[in-house]
Amino acid sequence: MEWLAIDTNMDYESGLENGLTGKGLEVTAEECHTSFMAQSALREARWYHENSIPLTIDSMPRENDGARLIDGKGLFLDLDGIGAIEVLHRKSDTGIEILVKSEGEQLALMRHRDASALAAAILSRGKLSLSFE
Repeated sequence: MEWLAIDTNMDYESGLENGLTGKGLEVTAEECHTSFMAQSALREARWYHENSIPLTIDSMPRENDGARLIDGKGLFLDLDGIGAIEVLHRKSDTGIEILVKSEGEQLALMRHRDASALAAAILSRGKLSLSFE
């Protein structure tokens, strides 16, 4: 099964949740932004990001193939000090597999046995939040 990339939404301290028309953008941009911020997967991922217990990559149990087993609807990883990341996922016979890479180097390989899909990934201030369906 081929790895599929998921867009990693960047959460910046730029006041995007404030009105965009005041920044010179047209009303249509404001409406599109409001619609984007109202997406249930984004809201759920942000809730898990803000309310989760921090886990470091090394604290997760490993399977025989090196994948770390994860569960629940959300996961929070501390990637402080790591540059641009890429989040890949694929469905296998043993669940959803997630690969986190940075500049070609593998950072984490995880498997969620009970999830049907990886819904969202949000990177904020060195913290990566993953939300599962």
